[in-house]
Amino acid sequence: MFTLLTLSYPLTSSPPPGREEGLRRLARAAASHDAAAQRRIYNKLYAYALSIALHYAGRREEAEEITQDAFVKLFRQLPKQVPTGSVRTYFGRIVVNTAIDLLRKRQREPFVEEMSEHAAAAHGTSRNAGDARLQQDEIYRLLQMLPAGYRMVFNLHVLEGYSHPEIARRLGITTGTSKSNLSKARRKLRELAAAYYQLDDNPTAPGHQNPTHRE
Repeated sequence: MFTLLTLSYPLTSSPPPGREEGLRRLARAAASHDAAAQRRIYNKLYAYALSIALHYAGRREEAEEITQDAFVKLFRQLPKQVPTGSVRTYFGRIVVNTAIDLLRKRQREPFVEEMSEHAAAAHGTSRNAGDARLQQDEIYRLLQMLPAGYRMVFNLHVLEGYSHPEIARRLGITTGTSKSNLSKARRKLRELAAAYYQLDDNPTAPGHQNPTHRE
């Protein structure tokens, strides 16, 4: 479950220590170009990587492309550096970086586009009666309605915890553009959630609180 209107997202829970050690063993084997180890890493981490990519992609096909490219980068990087910490966390950063690279490659000016009514309408208008907690696939759907630049800044700040100066450096934009896009993304998400899922977007309602992020 996700609570969209408080802008909180549960990251995938960490695996038991034994499972993480197993991933490190597979990573060491994959670093030696062990094809079987690479296949096992792919099978174990595919769903995790796709769940990250779906937050950044405009559609599922794009998320799948990000995921595949991220695995290619992982297997190219492992012979140079096998992570000593969490393999999942290490790979998660690769997935996010791959999403950023894809966005910047495909769109010359992705961080100033506006949300059009036509683009929103193209996603349909099905509703889910009045529950303020949305399922994961519904969150993906709402995020995918955002312009790419809004979606990227929103996720880097809310999901990854980057500050606006950090986002500006990573995306090649100004700090002011990052702050503006985050504000617009939050407003648009609340509007979309209220319109599509009949949610009560009352910032004074009990339990409504904004998470603390680095500025």
